[in-house]
Amino acid sequence: MTTHLNPDQIDAAIAGLEIDAEGRKHLAGCAQCRTEVAEFGRLIESRRGELAADEPDWALQAEEIMDRLPIEAAASRRARSRWRRPVLAVAATVIIAVGIGVLRWDRTVEPPVAEVAVDEILAEMDELLSDDTIPGFEIIDPETDDLESYFENGAS
Repeated sequence: MTTHLNPDQIDAAIAGLEIDAEGRKHLAGCAQCRTEVAEFGRLIESRRGELAADEPDWALQAEEIMDRLPIEAAASRRARSRWRRPVLAVAATVIIAVGIGVLRWDRTVEPPVAEVAVDEILAEMDELLSDDTIPGFEIIDPETDDLESYFENGAS
C-alpha cells in the first residue's frame, strides 16, 4: 500500500473494529498512521475522563437536599415512601383483575320466555265471550235485556 490509511480505516482502528488485511499490514509498518490512531485514542479517553469528572454525584446531591429539609418532613417522606409502592402495586393488581373480569364476562342475557299454552288462551277467550254481562251493549240498545236474542235476530 503506497498511501496511508483513509479516514474510515483510521476510525475503524480507533474504535477497535476489523480493517482489511492490507490496512492491518500498513498500520503495523507505518509510524505516522499508528501515531494518528494512538493520538485519537488518547484524545477520546481524556474526553471520557473529563465528562466523568463533570458528572454530578446524584446520591450526594440527594443527601444534601434531604439534610436541608426539616426532620419531620424527611421522616414523613421516608414513612410515605415505605407504604406507597405496596399500595400502588395492590391497586394496580386490583385494576388489572377487574379489567380482565370485565373483558371475560359474558354479557349475553337471554330474555325470559313466557310459555303459555294455546289451550289456556282459547279457554279464557271462550269464557269472556260466553259472559252475558259484557258492559257496553246497553248503549247500543238500552231496552235489550236479552243479549242472546240480540245475536240470534241480527238486529242492529
